[in-house]
Amino acid sequence: VPTTGQENGLGPNGERINFYAAMHETMGDGAFAAWQVFSHCVLGWPLYLMGLASTGRLANDGTLLAEGEIIDHFRPSSRMFPAKIRAKIMMSTLGVFAGIGYLLKLSLEYGFLPVFLWYTAPYMWTNFWLVTYTWLQHSDPSVPQYGADQWTWVKGALSTIDRP
Repeated sequence: VPTTGQENGLGPNGERINFYAAMHETMGDGAFAAWQVFSHCVLGWPLYLMGLASTGRLANDGTLLAEGEIIDHFRPSSRMFPAKIRAKIMMSTLGVFAGIGYLLKLSLEYGFLPVFLWYTAPYMWTNFWLVTYTWLQHSDPSVPQYGADQWTWVKGALSTIDRP
């Protein structure tokens, strides 16, 4: 379910009422746009994977999450996934940690800069485009915003801006 204006820091008349909105007001549109790109693409992607940003309000079975409950992409017990794929989530998580460990080993062996240039920079570039396209699709003003009682998977699929 898409976020509401209130969740995005807007008051009943569209005025900005939270810290994030006040930051936009203080920085101005250009600087805030640059901050948005950085925060979404560099900080937002890992925060999303860890379940700390924009992971939704519903568990895999359709039940509402408890207040403060985190659903992430790494814990097999996360309510993001059905129980039948817990072994696959564990293997995936172990693979991520093994990959990070191998990158650390390469960094110690060859130095940080070569690993950054050959792995981290291309990884960040790829994720920049993934996050940017997704962000633009979900924030286009022509995309209707449905309430929880109106939204369905079919409406969501048919109202994305990548459809004719």
